[in-house]
Amino acid sequence: MAVNQARQKSNEWPYIEFDDEGRPIISGTRLRVSFLIQEKRTYGWSPEEIYFQHPELSLAQIHAALGYYYSHQTEIEREIEKEAQTIESLKNELKDSGLVIEANDLKEKLKKRAA
Repeated sequence: MAVNQARQKSNEWPYIEFDDEGRPIISGTRLRVSFLIQEKRTYGWSPEEIYFQHPELSLAQIHAALGYYYSHQTEIEREIEKEAQTIESLKNELKDSGLVIEANDLKEKLKKRAA
C-alpha cells in the first residue's frame, strides 16, 4: 500500500520514481534520493558539484531529488537511519563470525604477536 501511495505522488515529482521497496530514486537510474543526500552531507556538495560528480544526472534531476528530500525529510531520514542500522548489524555479525576484524583489534593482535 505504501508503494502504491508513493507511486501516486510521483506525478508531483516528475524526476522521482520509486523502487520495489517504495524508496524514492532518481528517474532513469537506481540512485536513491537518500544516497544523494548522504553524499551532499558527507562532502558538502552543492547541486553543481553533485552534477560534476554524477554526470549521468541532469541538474533538473538533482534539484528534484533535493526538493523531494526537503518535502519528505522525515521519511528520508528514517530511510537513512534504517540503512545505517542494517549496516551496523551486518558489521557486527561479520565481526562476531571472525570474518572481519577491526583495525584497532588487528593492531593489538599484531603487537601481541610481535612481543
